[in-house]
Amino acid sequence: VATFFKPWQGSPVSDLVPGRTCGGCTVCCTTLVVDTPEIQKAPGVTCKYCKGGCTIYETRYPVCRDYHCAWRKLDILDDNWRPDRSQVFAQFERDNIPPSFDADFGIGLLLIGDPGWTVRQEWFQHVVASGVMSHIPIFLCLPGPRGSQAAKTLLNTDEMRAAIEQDAMTPVLERAVRQLKAYDFKPAVMIHSGNDVAA
Repeated sequence: VATFFKPWQGSPVSDLVPGRTCGGCTVCCTTLVVDTPEIQKAPGVTCKYCKGGCTIYETRYPVCRDYHCAWRKLDILDDNWRPDRSQVFAQFERDNIPPSFDADFGIGLLLIGDPGWTVRQEWFQHVVASGVMSHIPIFLCLPGPRGSQAAKTLLNTDEMRAAIEQDAMTPVLERAVRQLKAYDFKPAVMIHSGNDVAA
């Protein structure tokens, strides 16, 4: 199994992949929770300024200007991994990283399309295997109902490593999807208020 994640162990990549732009992708404008003093938006809710693109792009808020998904920063995720193409929203995860990992970040793979189809694809399994075998925390995530936080589970398990070595990842990933679908989704709790930009 190729271990493409090794160059990034320890800290997230700071540079963007040269020549890679968001283009027509606006997945982050719906998927993310935004909770800052300047702007608020619950997860799964499209920003009111997102209408075929950002209508305030030149003057957009700092939290939006500074944000880049993992696809913009990891060249191992090829052009087909652009979130609107792959239906997988890859982002850096900093919370709930088990202390057994050297890295202070992980990669969350949020399945925004058909999760059962996605986890069976070779390109998806290749990235999961590369991360797991490189000892990078890889989280499988599933969005909840509008306004709810996503469910996520760590894929770095003994069962997954054995499945990777046996080229038998599909059943393990499908079981993880079923577990995520059964999650008791809770509404996102917002700290700030005053400028809700939900459409």
